[in-house]
Amino acid sequence: MNSNSVYKDAIRFSALVFLLGLVEFIAFCVFLSPRTDILIGVIYGCAFVSLNFFYLAFSVKKSVEKDEKRAKAYMSSGYTLRMLLTAVMVVIAAKVEWIHIWAAIIPLLFQRIAVHILSFIYAHKK
Repeated sequence: MNSNSVYKDAIRFSALVFLLGLVEFIAFCVFLSPRTDILIGVIYGCAFVSLNFFYLAFSVKKSVEKDEKRAKAYMSSGYTLRMLLTAVMVVIAAKVEWIHIWAAIIPLLFQRIAVHILSFIYAHKK
């Protein structure tokens, strides 16, 4: 597995997540009003999703270097850590008044959307 290609894909993923975040911010501005708590929530959520994906890419890269049993254990612990960090991210968004909670939580859905979009693009590139 070429580490450069893994991280290039993660950068493409992050760019797409922040593009979706821009669309989210525009939608919030249309239906509510342009507010800084919404902007901070969108940036916070998108940054978390991007870092989460980079950690996933790093974990996959590291697990490939291990034997099967250790790789499964490593990926399982990485998954648990990512889920715990997601819970902490949501709690922080709920507790901090200058972060709009829904603007921060909605980007968590962008992971799956971005993966599907990139898969579609890669499938039709060939």
